[in-house]
Amino acid sequence: MYTTLKALFVLLLLPLAILAQDKDLRTKEQRLYQIQLRQAQWQVDAAKLEMETRLSDYDETRDLFQQNIRTLDELNSYQRAYQKAKLAYDQAEIALEETRLSFLRDATHLSIVETRKYRTADGYRQVEIVLENGSNLSQAMSLNPDKSQAEVSALLEVRNINVSLESNSPKMIVGVPYEQLIASLALGQRQTLVFRLLKDEDEIVVVAKTLDGQREDFHIVLRKDSLQDTPTINSVQFSQEGDLNSRVRYDLILERLAEDEKTFRLAVLNLPREINYAFIEQTTNANLSQVKFSEETSQQQLELELQIPEKLSRRFIDQIIEFYVFVTDADGYRQIEQFNRRDTPISKEELATLSGNGERFELIPRGQGALETTIATRYWEVADDDSVSVRIELLNTGTLAVEDIRIILTRHWTGPIPVYPKRSSGFRPAKSSLQPLLSCPPQSKRSANTTCASRPAASAMAKK
Repeated sequence: MYTTLKALFVLLLLPLAILAQDKDLRTKEQRLYQIQLRQAQWQVDAAKLEMETRLSDYDETRDLFQQNIRTLDELNSYQRAYQKAKLAYDQAEIALEETRLSFLRDATHLSIVETRKYRTADGYRQVEIVLENGSNLSQAMSLNPDKSQAEVSALLEVRNINVSLESNSPKMIVGVPYEQLIASLALGQRQTLVFRLLKDEDEIVVVAKTLDGQREDFHIVLRKDSLQDTPTINSVQFSQEGDLNSRVRYDLILERLAEDEKTFRLAVLNLPREINYAFIEQTTNANLSQVKFSEETSQQQLELELQIPEKLSRRFIDQIIEFYVFVTDADGYRQIEQFNRRDTPISKEELATLSGNGERFELIPRGQGALETTIATRYWEVADDDSVSVRIELLNTGTLAVEDIRIILTRHWTGPIPVYPKRSSGFRPAKSSLQPLLSCPPQSKRSANTTCASRPAASAMAKK
């Protein structure tokens, strides 16, 4: 009984196996290709049969012509018919080959495997593209059953591929070199191309052209990548001058090309403690100490504001102050804070040990010269032949030393009056001087009692 049931079960499975073998597993496109291929092959067979028939008629007519049974015109007519049939056969064979090649062209495919945009150490934005010959071997094999896999693979090799980068709108080349040539790309082979972006783009068009006129456009959103995890810092206004008791602002462009989200700290190094600083967000004017980057936010535009005090140390005035702006992580920020607590500036060797990215900036605080005069008596009545002795207090209210001080006394109806002494040496900021001044009439108008001896004096007009 068990043997009978087993035999019956095997008999029931046999028709199912036969049906599975007879089922056509080809795709719709493969079936369509086979139909078109059979049509082209039928045209060749029909043209070949017609040519052979015309050839047979021509041979028979030629034999009859040699027996003087057929005329020359009849022989020429059969010859032209044969030649016409042969031409039709040749054209049918060409059409068959074109059909096969067109199917191979459909099976041939170039694909973009990977793209990434990154920034190099010298500040250039570059795009790396990996191009692959991803042709469909199985489809090509089904169209060429009489060829081996190696022969079909050779047919799928793509030669002379010109690759360039274009912007989405307007259509223009945005990559250097403007065009790169791939001499040959075999089946499954990959080729890496590197372009430098002439214009910062997040979306580009990769254009691949072959010598037969085929063009394929790949519209791609670039994946952002970074050779360094820390953002880079750039500034156009990295060197500036500022007066005392004023504010100076530097533009900052922070950029990080990456897909993950991360927060970084901002710090300033080697700036004198007397100068206060703040990082300001341009749109909201808010003070920042940290910045966050993500896949959507790859660039931050900030401003660094420095407040130069009115009483800045003399050793910094009219001198170049070198300082650094750093973007770093929490560990790097703590390290920078330790350096800032020192009284000596950080050396270049110590600077190289810091984690993060830094940019060098310059500040030149500019001082001003100013002189204030105080005279107790501003009005005198004197004769033309009399001299006047007054005391003038001079105060340097500026931030620079005042030198080569001169005083000129004038009367609006006679012009300048000689004074003694004519000039005085200067004095430093916040210093005052109380000095006597003697004004004498001209020699022709001096009386016998008038004396004009030189004595120490200062001036009311200052020159730096």
